[in-house]
Amino acid sequence: MPEHVLAALRSRRPLAVLRGPRGYGKTAAIRRWLAELDDGVPVLYLTLTEDSNELAGFWREFRAFLDAHGVPVADRGDDRWSVVSTLVEHPGRLLLVIDDFHEAGLDDGAASIDDDLVEIVRQNDRIDLVIGTRTYRTLETTGMLSVDGVVLGPDALKMSGRMVHALAQRLGVEMTLDEAEEIAIDTGGWPSAIRAGLVQSGTSGTFDAGLVDDYIVNLISDLRFPSVRAFLLRTAVPERFTSDMAVLIAPSMTLRILRNLRNAGMLAENRTSDGRMYSYAPAVRAALLRLGRELEPDTVREVHRTLMEVAAGARDLGRALIHAIEAAEYDTALQIIEREWSTLLASSPVVLVQAANRFPPEIAAREPRLRIALNDLHAAPNADSSPFTVDAGSAFAAELSAHLNAPVGASSEESLALLQWGITCLLVGNLDAASYAFNRARTLGLVGGGPDETVELAALGLALSHAFEGEPELAIRWLDDPGVLDRLGQIREVDGRDIVVVVAQLARAIALTDMVDPGAQAAVADLTEPGHRDDLWAATVFARAHFAVLSGERSEISRMSNEVRAAMRHVSRGSLIEVVLASELVELLIVDDAVDVAQQVVNRFPGSAISWAAEAKVALAGRRYPEAIAAANKAIAIPQRSWRTTVECHVVLTSAHHAMGDEGAAQEAFRHAVRMAQGIGQRRPFLLMPKFLFDGFAGDDEKVAALWPGPRTRSDEAAAAPTASSPGDLPTLTAREIQILRALESHPGPVGIGQDLGLSANTVKTHLRAIYRKLGVSSRVEALAAIGAGGGRST
Repeated sequence: MPEHVLAALRSRRPLAVLRGPRGYGKTAAIRRWLAELDDGVPVLYLTLTEDSNELAGFWREFRAFLDAHGVPVADRGDDRWSVVSTLVEHPGRLLLVIDDFHEAGLDDGAASIDDDLVEIVRQNDRIDLVIGTRTYRTLETTGMLSVDGVVLGPDALKMSGRMVHALAQRLGVEMTLDEAEEIAIDTGGWPSAIRAGLVQSGTSGTFDAGLVDDYIVNLISDLRFPSVRAFLLRTAVPERFTSDMAVLIAPSMTLRILRNLRNAGMLAENRTSDGRMYSYAPAVRAALLRLGRELEPDTVREVHRTLMEVAAGARDLGRALIHAIEAAEYDTALQIIEREWSTLLASSPVVLVQAANRFPPEIAAREPRLRIALNDLHAAPNADSSPFTVDAGSAFAAELSAHLNAPVGASSEESLALLQWGITCLLVGNLDAASYAFNRARTLGLVGGGPDETVELAALGLALSHAFEGEPELAIRWLDDPGVLDRLGQIREVDGRDIVVVVAQLARAIALTDMVDPGAQAAVADLTEPGHRDDLWAATVFARAHFAVLSGERSEISRMSNEVRAAMRHVSRGSLIEVVLASELVELLIVDDAVDVAQQVVNRFPGSAISWAAEAKVALAGRRYPEAIAAANKAIAIPQRSWRTTVECHVVLTSAHHAMGDEGAAQEAFRHAVRMAQGIGQRRPFLLMPKFLFDGFAGDDEKVAALWPGPRTRSDEAAAAPTASSPGDLPTLTAREIQILRALESHPGPVGIGQDLGLSANTVKTHLRAIYRKLGVSSRVEALAAIGAGGGRST
């Protein structure tokens, strides 16, 4: 028994109200308190019956009770006035307890009864009144304004985890405090349900949650009012609901039931952005769902149909799908899956698996998409929902069916579904899952389980996945697949509407650019404009911009900056391709010495590995080295990141750590970048560091030196400093010389450099003389010009 409940009753207020649903311990609390009373005050305990549901019936039952318990009622005409006047004039102390007060005026006259009882207590200070009720009464509002009183509602009466634990110990049931807390939360602290479970579990010594479920089911089955039981069964179907939703799923019910259930403590109320939401405690809802399935399955299916329509209207496809299946609307559910396959794969893959498991086995066995959901979705790596949106109507996905020449059938449908799955994963950045899906499609084609075209299309999908992942060598390997080459050789006329041509050209252009291959320029020039301005078209813009940064031509940089901005206006907001284009725009702006503008672009796209990598590049270019390190580490910590992004971040860490004088961390980051780059064929990310710094870390290792992407000196810089050594001709400097040369960018002379690096001015002068000699220059300006310092990416 909650001690605070007993303490409130012991305070002997003139009016005390205990309110809670059946089984919340109201009667037990009152009787426990009465048992300890020893003040000589007479106690009259009245338990109301259904006879009190009418106004006249209540006063008749009350009068008979008083007469039978030694309080003769003076006859003043009607029962009401006789009882009221008798109690107002009663000369002695009296403790009056009325239990099951929810029966009073249930059909009519409840407010009148409450007003009269408050008036009795107000006029006769020798009478104390204690009320036990399941429903909210005006006694709690206007009554407490007139007399001194206390209200003990459901929250005061329910059991806490500590109370559950203490009772379990008394009954010999083994239970930890954490387990007791969980039971209290699961049941909403419903005292009688918890006690029933514990008492019946006492013989075994282990708590049986099924006993609680049985108790709640039996209690709700015995409800006197069918309308209340129907409301409970209907509103338990959704996990939570608003009052508007309650009207939809229980149209013949009154909202008074909702209010009464809330006031009685059966419903929890939470204020959310969608309004006030109501929900049952988990164990209560589970019992209601069980009862609904057993007693009124048709009603439950009807509610699910209504919720399906609500979810579909709100474009909540996952919920619409689950409700369709629960309503046994299997044809509708299959239509949702087929029509929204790409969107569901991107946003609700877990729901797809759950839905597939709820279909009848005979339907799941014959539907290709359900088989994929059951057999493949859980096995694919990183197949969780993505933060990026995907356009379900993308021509990129829709045009696939045109390339599957076999008649439409189960095998063709499965091939198409697998290819769409791969494309969806690619479009939202789940590149590992994309590779898995394309491999499954290719395997299906190889064993004759689908159209022959599946093999080549899947290989192209793998090539594009690896290209976007930043694994250029694997991408080229798939593009050189004999089936792909044969398929491309059959195409007589290059057409931007042909997805095979566009994907092959796109994958090759991105891969060769990442490898800094001599054929990259021709591959980019050969890119075919797709027929639709969708994600695939935007990807070709990315490929051209990706190469433009590599070329470093100022006019091309400016042109591609404008083209990328234009492309970003055509793609879906929140899509992966939008963020990819934004990241490429950042690189273009940095090369174009517009670091401040690049920062503005970055600020619009936080939260993904690509965005954090772009933030790291901008911070490095702005010489905010601690910020560059923090952003790069955040990008690396995100599981769904590409190899390209990972290598780029390690290159940024190399430069930033070096600039801050932490050579150990810089060398470690450089080793990581080299190891990954050598494994996948990446060279382009090393453009993020100056040539002299790369040479310093590469040393005499020819294999590492081969990763350098090549000269980056722009034509206008070469014209401005015609006598400077080209980056490729710069001699190798020692680590300390590199550090001092970098510091020379920020300080005009040896004094500032020495203060920055903790060296004496003379030591700095000695190193500067060695640096100038190796570079073949005689001044700070010439030294910085020789390494291209201050020009865009050199930072």
